[in-house]
Amino acid sequence: MQEIIVYTARAIHTMNPSFPVAHAVAVRGDRIIEVGDLETLRPWLDAHPHRFDDRFRDHILMPGFIDPHLHPSMAALLLQMEFITALDWRLPWQNVAAVRGQNAFLDRLSEIESAISDPDEPLFTWGHHPIWHGEIDRETINNVSATRPIVVWHRGFHSLIVNDAALGWMGLERADIERHPQIDAATGKFFETGLALAFRAINPYLLAPGRFADGMERLRACVHHGGHTTIGDMAIGIFDFEMEWAQQVKSLERDDTPFRVAVTPFASSMAGGDVGPERVEEVRAYQARNTHRLKFGNHVKMFADGGLFSGLSQFGEPGRI
Repeated sequence: MQEIIVYTARAIHTMNPSFPVAHAVAVRGDRIIEVGDLETLRPWLDAHPHRFDDRFRDHILMPGFIDPHLHPSMAALLLQMEFITALDWRLPWQNVAAVRGQNAFLDRLSEIESAISDPDEPLFTWGHHPIWHGEIDRETINNVSATRPIVVWHRGFHSLIVNDAALGWMGLERADIERHPQIDAATGKFFETGLALAFRAINPYLLAPGRFADGMERLRACVHHGGHTTIGDMAIGIFDFEMEWAQQVKSLERDDTPFRVAVTPFASSMAGGDVGPERVEEVRAYQARNTHRLKFGNHVKMFADGGLFSGLSQFGEPGRI
């Protein structure tokens, strides 16, 4: 059995109201077995081999947060974009003030657009939600600019709205757009499975190596900034499994990354979308890739419904439990 390591500190904030401050924490392997002080830890210390580590004796320790459902690759896309959201955001590189109301949203969109010097550069924004910003459509965005490609991404990621210039820039066939059940050509809205068609056109730009790498570095900074020590990647492979994995290893498997990632593969990215029972061994085989910070388990992600934030969820009986 592994020995117990007792870390002492000036204070340890537990976030437990019945015992808010401790001064020692006992760890065996990768498990915390007791938090308290040297007296409350005494039964462990009397019964088991142990040693003390006082590297934190002059420091204050706080718990690390866990975000169990995050998409680093999605974040690497969104963090490249201009934020226009209903909530304040304090990002490591800037503070973004909340914007509420349709007029305020469109004013901010126009302000960002007019500040871009290159007339051909596409503009991507994230954070729109009709509850706070009202309904907008292709013509609304055309009024901001009829020449610059503009993509307004919904706060929930599962839908986006584009202007005519963006439709032209994307190079999609009009017939493909008009016959897709989850694309509204009249309003310029792509949602759920229709988003896959938009990705086909947008990904070469957003997933360009330098741009995607910068986005992943921003994701890394945000997770650290938020005090998270573990996050869950709930669907690696949404865009390109090997590309996403290689970038995570490069950006996150580093000595200066103070958090871990529980990685769950996206089922439809495996073997051309075949998700039969024979793929179980393929899921298990991913664990051979595990690193100190990036770890696969015996899990796989499958999508069965639309996004909740975007109001695209569709529940049958008995509804959501």
